[in-house]
Amino acid sequence: MCIIISKPAGVPCPDIVTLKNCWDANPHGAGYAIAYKGRVYIRKGFMTWRKFVNNVDFDALEKYACVFHFRFATHGSQSPGNCHPFPVTGDLKEKEIRTDVAIAHNGVIQNVTIEKEDYSDTMAYIEKAIRPFWGRCKAKGSKYMYSIQQNQDILTRETGSKWSFLFTDGKIVNVGHGIEENGLWYSNDRYRVYRRRLMAESRQNAAMETFLGRIKAQQFAAGYCDW
Repeated sequence: MCIIISKPAGVPCPDIVTLKNCWDANPHGAGYAIAYKGRVYIRKGFMTWRKFVNNVDFDALEKYACVFHFRFATHGSQSPGNCHPFPVTGDLKEKEIRTDVAIAHNGVIQNVTIEKEDYSDTMAYIEKAIRPFWGRCKAKGSKYMYSIQQNQDILTRETGSKWSFLFTDGKIVNVGHGIEENGLWYSNDRYRVYRRRLMAESRQNAAMETFLGRIKAQQFAAGYCDW
């Protein structure tokens, strides 16, 4: 399924519990992109939770626009190069790269043919559709690429997916219906998975305590006998 988190400049990164929820639900690799001094930089290929959390300075990222991605593989191997985000130009599998636009995807694209070995549906669609579109839009400036609602509608209709695009000026365009919380945009609710489970366990424990309390009260009720 994957999950994208887009973070505008000045908004704190998600807390460590939320990030761990995202990883546990999508454990096939992570990456992020940052808009910094007029360029977009991508770092990806963190294949374990420890490597991810130990190599990202979340406090330092607060003042910059960022896009995070946690992968659940559906096409292509579970490998560093197949992690998101991807650059709009350059080697899609490069783990550290500077680019004009970073692209993160959440969903499964059914109507794209994967012709290259160990490519994902996202990578195939970027090469066949997004990069040519980028070439036509570049003359107008990168921020126009998906700032027009009509273009977003076409992308959603063609792929049935959710996307985030991070531009050099820090602008983030999120395509598809997501969840906004504490200034962040999540492409789905899997960041809440373990939070929901803990709440469910808490309700179950409360119900059990109530049940045991009733049993205990009956034991001390007048006329009660357990033999």
